[in-house]
Amino acid sequence: TASLFEHVLENLLGYEGLFFMLHDDRELVAQVFARWGQKVYDYYASVIGMEQVGAIFHADDLGFKTSTLLSPDDLRRLVFPWLKKYAALAHEHGKMFWYHCCGNVYRNGVIDALIEEVQIDAFHSFQDVILPVTDFQAQYGDRVATLGGVDMDKLARMDEADLRRYIRSILEQCMPGGRFALGSGNSVANYIPLENYLILLDESRRWQASSKNP
Repeated sequence: TASLFEHVLENLLGYEGLFFMLHDDRELVAQVFARWGQKVYDYYASVIGMEQVGAIFHADDLGFKTSTLLSPDDLRRLVFPWLKKYAALAHEHGKMFWYHCCGNVYRNGVIDALIEEVQIDAFHSFQDVILPVTDFQAQYGDRVATLGGVDMDKLARMDEADLRRYIRSILEQCMPGGRFALGSGNSVANYIPLENYLILLDESRRWQASSKNP
């Protein structure tokens, strides 16, 4: 995986640099995205044909709890055309394009653009305070696969009984619709208690082994 938006935001232009330049020099911003976007594409193109590669799992956090960092119009102008090229590259090779994205992408049609225009095959990164994975699966599960979903805050702080009930509830609501893979809502951080992570794995195995869920 490689990042497009995050690399421009954090390394090439910086937060203030990008936001001020979107007002002062939009053409230069577009050129930076174009140059870096092509480099990411070339990297993906160099490995996508390998037999060992089953998918591109692209990671780009677009926002925060209540919104995206760029307007939907700027995302469609600067970011989504490249994501669409990465997805098309994967699909041309019979592979999948998975997308990890933190932030609230459920306003102003952003998630719909990712599904319909970019044509992501699976979406990852869920926070219950933004949209619980069960709600995502109910609203979008017939259009895109759902990856992960166990909220990091709950995974970090719940006691065993509550955490097991919470994970079982996710499985009971998300598994029947298909195209769902249980996992953490974000990368498993070093503050997650090991015993809680093992509970997540155990509940997954119990679900798989249960007679009513072959």
